[in-house]
Amino acid sequence: MALLRARLSLLLHLQLQILWFQVEDIAVIAVSYTLWLMLDSWRWIWIVVALPWLVMTIKAEKPRGYLRHVLYGIGLQKLEHYPRPDIEIFHE
Repeated sequence: MALLRARLSLLLHLQLQILWFQVEDIAVIAVSYTLWLMLDSWRWIWIVVALPWLVMTIKAEKPRGYLRHVLYGIGLQKLEHYPRPDIEIFHE
């Protein structure tokens, strides 16, 4: 009987990364690039560099999942089976 060898990742808890960017960072880059395309002017090109740099700098100082909590807090992301952030009393 032959033994099957498989390599398992030891870092299953880490977020998906493309190059050195996390998925949230790529989303911020895409949004800033889209915003620049909508403004349709070369004088707004700094948005493509400054906005992602600012978000990544702020995010680096915060705990993991900070951006997702911010999106939940302002109502842009919905969590299934959880109460809204403005509810003060919750009964299970």
